[in-house]
Amino acid sequence: MIHLLWVLFNTGLFLFFIIICFKATKLVREKMGGFTAIVFVLGLLSFVSNSDTNTNKEPNSNKIKTWNFNTDDDLTRKTYSQTIDLEKTLISKNTLGITYGKKDQANLPISAYSITSGFTSGRSWSPLTIIVNPTKDNRLSYFVSGVLEWKLLGATLYTQTNNYKGVLMPK
Repeated sequence: MIHLLWVLFNTGLFLFFIIICFKATKLVREKMGGFTAIVFVLGLLSFVSNSDTNTNKEPNSNKIKTWNFNTDDDLTRKTYSQTIDLEKTLISKNTLGITYGKKDQANLPISAYSITSGFTSGRSWSPLTIIVNPTKDNRLSYFVSGVLEWKLLGATLYTQTNNYKGVLMPK
């Protein structure tokens, strides 16, 4: 519920900011002229459109950051993928995706990733560590550690560390 309230607060504050910007632009145009108003608007646009530094992407790529454990050459050619909901709210969810294969009837992890989906305005999830290990009973245990940043108009107000662990029962 707090996630929904945070999104509504962020949206309301952003709309209020837009209204203030329109009024300020009108005032600048009336007092200083049209060219000054255009420079003012371009300056505001550069401020508002700051680049989204998503740390959940591979460097110089649009690809989601993935942790690799084994190469699929070591395993049988057939690989499996499963997703696990780490945290579910009214408007979004954090998900862990695990790809694994078999070697001598044992399940071995190949790779894993974690993403947030849904409406995430004002929050940013960045996984720092993903560990997936096989267990003795042919399951996969996982541990995910990351940072959830609570933002207000693009500025980080609070940083929260989240840890998730559990066991995946492969298909």
